[in-house]
Amino acid sequence: MTTPLTGSFIEGLKSFLVWVAGALAGITAILYACGYLVTRSHLAMLGLYGLVDFGADHFLQEGAKFAVTIAYMALRPLLSVVVLLGLVVLLVRFVGSLLARAGAGSWGTGAIGNIAARVPPESRRRLAYLLCLSALLAHATVAYDYFENPLNVVNLLYADPASAKPGSLDALVLAGDRARLHGRFEGLLWSTLLAASLTVAAWRAVGAGRRHGNLLMLPFAVTLGLYLVTLPMDYGVLERPVNYGAVSFTGDPGTLPPGDNLYLLDKKSDGFVVWNKTTRRVVWVPASKIQRAEVRAVEPLFTKGVKP
Repeated sequence: MTTPLTGSFIEGLKSFLVWVAGALAGITAILYACGYLVTRSHLAMLGLYGLVDFGADHFLQEGAKFAVTIAYMALRPLLSVVVLLGLVVLLVRFVGSLLARAGAGSWGTGAIGNIAARVPPESRRRLAYLLCLSALLAHATVAYDYFENPLNVVNLLYADPASAKPGSLDALVLAGDRARLHGRFEGLLWSTLLAASLTVAAWRAVGAGRRHGNLLMLPFAVTLGLYLVTLPMDYGVLERPVNYGAVSFTGDPGTLPPGDNLYLLDKKSDGFVVWNKTTRRVVWVPASKIQRAEVRAVEPLFTKGVKP
């Protein structure tokens, strides 16, 4: 016989399991979408989109790497900021208590309170919203270009490294300047976090259920949405390593690509997709013509020494 307490526990457990299943499905969908965007932009940068295929497992793995990377980059400095703010709050409270005991500080506190009381709550909300909107527009005017520039880096496998303009993203990728590329992506991440913070602050200023609230939040939603969609694509260009396996083949000499600078881009059931670093060409090598394939090492695709 099931008691009311047991039945309540079972129902609660069922609800919890349903919630966990829904949360996992949502997280998986987000990771898959991020992994797809990362891979899509990375292949477009190399000039391999449509030539190399990946499955769902690859997209999930790339999405998980993206999530872990941005979490680490954001949380590491934020923890230091939280600790510093905590110390500042404790110091302010300590100084305030000393002033209160000495009888000082009451005039300043009272004056500030009187000024705040004279400003209507609705005016304070409008002022806060306008400040958030002004900050968002001022930042987005500059940040949009920084988000868009990595998406213009395309077809680097076929480009002449000497033609890359010094200081451009093309030159940084070709030179393997990981430090500067990481700095570019870190700036984009903090721009996204700033847009998210301004969106939350504006939503609190507007207030839920207020008239025209959705319309007032539209600039924030559009800007933050563009940042969130573009960020994983920029990650595929700026952060994802351009390292692939250096491969050598043994088989029919007439069907094998010439040279030793061959890099394995993709392996299919009927052959291999490789890049010839010497001729800067993507080559299809049929599996039926190969006796042996050997990956010697994982190396950067591009030649070092290109001026960034």
